[in-house]
Amino acid sequence: MSETKTSVESCTSALVSFFEQVADRASCSTVDRVAATDMTLSQLRMLMVLSRSEHDLSVNELADAVGLSLAAAGRGADRLVAINLITRREDESDRRVKRLSISETGRELIANQFRIRDTEVAEIVAEIPSDIRGRITSALNSAVECIAKAPSTLSR
Repeated sequence: MSETKTSVESCTSALVSFFEQVADRASCSTVDRVAATDMTLSQLRMLMVLSRSEHDLSVNELADAVGLSLAAAGRGADRLVAINLITRREDESDRRVKRLSISETGRELIANQFRIRDTEVAEIVAEIPSDIRGRITSALNSAVECIAKAPSTLSR
């Protein structure tokens, strides 16, 4: 086995192990928070897609983005509109098409969930000794720079 392949495998294994430990510690509270919103996982995924979209999406586009049928996406969107997490409007050029966007309430919900996640991760990281945190920070910053510069080989 080549040195590069071993290094990739070793690094991948270490990262996966780290992510699993963090996910293990944070998963119960994450599940509890999602359950408290009374949203299904599909509805939460729809909300996330809309929060990251640069433009309003049609129900068809949203269904494709989250891997749902048009009917299921429509029902999910209806529920999210009813609880004021997304807005629906008619398309300017085709009134048959409905456009969906995240509402301010939806943005606040997503931002709050990320703040809570960040706090939980910080609590886990605080358990790591300072000298190790420094090495992790340096290594991750360097890795992020490399990844940002490299062309993506993953299909999107």
